[in-house]
Amino acid sequence: MYVPMEQKNNVNGTWADEKTTAQYYKIKPATLRKHRSQFGHDKGLAWKKVRGRVLYNLDHNDHVLESRNEI
Repeated sequence: MYVPMEQKNNVNGTWADEKTTAQYYKIKPATLRKHRSQFGHDKGLAWKKVRGRVLYNLDHNDHVLESRNEI
């Protein structure tokens, strides 16, 4: 999946919340939550919690998914 750079800039730079990340990858937020609970920080997508909000690093995750040929 190719996303134009101007679309990436609409998600506040590199980090995006769960809802925006789900829209960006065209998946459900529940899929992101399930992935987090199964893999945590050890495998897969880069995420962190800030003041109770889960944020995903879109640039890093794009590279991870491209290397797995999942985009």
